[in-house]
Amino acid sequence: MKADSRSKLSWKRLRQQYGKTAFHVVKYSIYALLAWNVVLFLQHATFNEALDSFGWLILLAVFEYESSTLREAYASKWEKIGLIAAQLVGYGIALHVTITYARTREWLDLANSVVWLLICAAIGYDMYAPGEYGELEWKARNGFKITLYAALVMIAIWWGIVGDVLDFYDAVLWILCFGLVELNIFTFEEEEDTPPVVASD
Repeated sequence: MKADSRSKLSWKRLRQQYGKTAFHVVKYSIYALLAWNVVLFLQHATFNEALDSFGWLILLAVFEYESSTLREAYASKWEKIGLIAAQLVGYGIALHVTITYARTREWLDLANSVVWLLICAAIGYDMYAPGEYGELEWKARNGFKITLYAALVMIAIWWGIVGDVLDFYDAVLWILCFGLVELNIFTFEEEEDTPPVVASD
């Protein structure tokens, strides 16, 4: 029985380890595709659209780092200052591009940018001022984010319908990437809410 239990435990650990490895391969493959997508925008889209992608890439990198290290304190004040500075650059670019879309009356791009800014605000709230897991406030803010992501999916579908392949591909990648950030936050919240298992004698 003991040997059998150890075998089951080892198999469970193997599944967890290889599952994590596969997840990280998929995760960083998606991020690599997104980085390459910025290059495609530089080659085939307007400068404003390429700048837009670059700004959001900075914000995504900060969110990924912050959301995957929620259990850890900052290594130094310079780490925190660096992350804040990167966010300021990213948001500065995003706001500049959003205003440009408004001025040039590119309404769908404008709507897309505004929705993403709202999502970033919601994610920032999740990471820096979270409420109680599973409570009404938690359900309300997640319902709000689901609505925003649904709007992004509709915009992506529209780009696909009108044959704007690059924008459709770009939109899908961004949704997937921010979905990974959301998964980091959800995993952290779920683990924080789960009481530690106390071994019995």
